[in-house]
Amino acid sequence: MKKSNSLKTISAALLSGLMLGLSVNHIGGVSFAFLLPVCMLGIFSALEKLDTLKSWLLHAFVFSFTALSLALLGFTWIELLAGKIMVTLISFLYTLPFAMLWFLRKRLRTESTRSFALLALIWPPVAWFVTEKLFAVPITLFSNGLANYPVFIQFIDLTGYTGISAWVIVLNVFILLVYKSIRQNRLAELTGSKDFLKLSGAAMLWFTLPLLYAWYSYTALPATFQGYVTATVIQPGYPQDDPEREEFQIDVALALTDSAVAQTRPDIVVWPEAALPSSVRTDENALLFMADRVLRWQTPVATGMMDMEQAPTPLPPLQQYLNRDYFYYNTAAMITPQLGWRVIMENQRADALNVYRKVNLMPFTEYVPFSDRFPFLSRLVLEFGENNHFKAGASGTTMTFLTQDERIVHIIPYICWDILFASTHKAENLQRAHLITTHTSGRLFGDDIKTSLIGIKNYARLRSVEARKSMLKSSTTGYSFFTNPFGEVLGMIEPFTENYSTERVPLNQGLSLYSRFPNGFPVLCLLALIVLTLYPAKKINPKSHDHQKKQKKQHPRKTSK
Repeated sequence: MKKSNSLKTISAALLSGLMLGLSVNHIGGVSFAFLLPVCMLGIFSALEKLDTLKSWLLHAFVFSFTALSLALLGFTWIELLAGKIMVTLISFLYTLPFAMLWFLRKRLRTESTRSFALLALIWPPVAWFVTEKLFAVPITLFSNGLANYPVFIQFIDLTGYTGISAWVIVLNVFILLVYKSIRQNRLAELTGSKDFLKLSGAAMLWFTLPLLYAWYSYTALPATFQGYVTATVIQPGYPQDDPEREEFQIDVALALTDSAVAQTRPDIVVWPEAALPSSVRTDENALLFMADRVLRWQTPVATGMMDMEQAPTPLPPLQQYLNRDYFYYNTAAMITPQLGWRVIMENQRADALNVYRKVNLMPFTEYVPFSDRFPFLSRLVLEFGENNHFKAGASGTTMTFLTQDERIVHIIPYICWDILFASTHKAENLQRAHLITTHTSGRLFGDDIKTSLIGIKNYARLRSVEARKSMLKSSTTGYSFFTNPFGEVLGMIEPFTENYSTERVPLNQGLSLYSRFPNGFPVLCLLALIVLTLYPAKKINPKSHDHQKKQKKQHPRKTSK
């Protein structure tokens, strides 16, 4: 391939990466998710001109690296070296779908533009496997971008987040085909071109399908809701000048809760991740303090906190290396007025308090991969002030509270990184829950870069729609907000402010189709790929093939002046 052509194709791949990366972010408060329908045109156009696997992989890497550099800007801004290493590794993973597409096109002996739609079958199972089973890397740029427009993601209660990538890829293929049809025909002849009319109609229909399902959802689902609750989320902020002042967060959270309870008397109050500096399960003074406050408020508090558990003997290798005789957990708990009464009046201990222990720990901040077997790797932890070396928990049962009018409501919590993974909770636990609480901390990213905060907000929308449940999200620094079962954000508190927000949100108990079969859509795509791979490849007539080559030489592609 000539250098000039190589530069053009690389530039096209780079442009596609820029558009996909921008679609995840906001600039000046404006979402660029509207770029999604055309974000793949550049990379597809470039790959059409290439033949070798090596050239495909190179262009796929350029596309992936550019997109991820923008999408993960918040993390790479804070940790430049670690961020670039992560972006580079994930970029290599992003080349896998393109490599599989190259092999499948060769297997089917096709070079048509339509064959790029096969990527819609490849991407979902690869993204699902890498995210949920392999490296726990949430490569979900398509879904995170489209979540900026909740009306377009209502169908993920059927397919899950992987269905979004399939829809976006096919839409890009349709638009590319329409564009090529326009280039091949004069503008005056387009209305008489059957090919153009068919492609345009198919593209419009594909674009409209999510909107039709959204209309059905907004019309039918409210009848299935089981009432409403009034909830408050607390955003206490964090002292950037002195991050070791743990008392700051609890003091502000207490003051904000006092104000919220005095003004609105909510059914539940939600505090952020690690809002309690010590565990009420092991610290008797902390237990008595919180029991007294919750009893006075007569309002349950769902809060994040740290928790410890005695390690077995002999000590595991990592505990020996860290000189600890205990495991450390990032947890969430529900402290109710009923518990407060038993603690104060009946001397009840909190050992049996139902807590949720975070399932998905953030790599290199809360734990170092494989450090449980090779303890020396724990030195690689990034110093964000945590250095806690947490132990992962498991999907817990629901937590229960009574509303002000004495209705029983069940919640299920997520803690920060958990929200990136649809598989955090098992179906039986999701089925019982009426609500989701999410406890996060955004203090690591400072007040300059908000890309990670926006990403977490979009993941909250995805999990809310997939499960068809309202979400109450509290963060130390933001965003704190509510979502209804349609993923619409309500009562949002601006980041890096100290405030609280109160909203009335619907309750919805039960399971969506996706929650019943969370692996269904990726498995269906995988089965379709297997069928296509085993399908007998079409035989090429050598004479016909030579004739097509001659025609291409005699009738070169038109170029716009």
